[in-house]
Amino acid sequence: MATLTAKLALTGSDLTSDSLNLNVSDTIAVSKAVEIKRITTSSTAVAIVAASAYSKSWVFVKNLDSTIAMTLVKANDGDIFMALGAGEFAFFPWNTSIDLMVDAASGTPILEVAIFEV
Repeated sequence: MATLTAKLALTGSDLTSDSLNLNVSDTIAVSKAVEIKRITTSSTAVAIVAASAYSKSWVFVKNLDSTIAMTLVKANDGDIFMALGAGEFAFFPWNTSIDLMVDAASGTPILEVAIFEV
């Protein structure tokens, strides 16, 4: 079994009347598959990963393009799950009840993906 440590720090001094200093971390036991890949996207939805291929997992995604936005969509109904602007990233738990797909606003930007199955 491998260990993945996730950390998030949010800081700011001029957002509200109080300074923001939020630090959280979690240790995740990764006991199954780990997959890291890059996906060339398009303006037609492209599969990131099929739900049937994994059990509960944590997913990291990063839009590597500097100008083109993309959306993650649920394959079963096409609803937008998440929007990633140019250069944005996310790390989230995935219960594998839906296939994840990605759809670019235009062109063929690259999406970096890492899946950590627990």
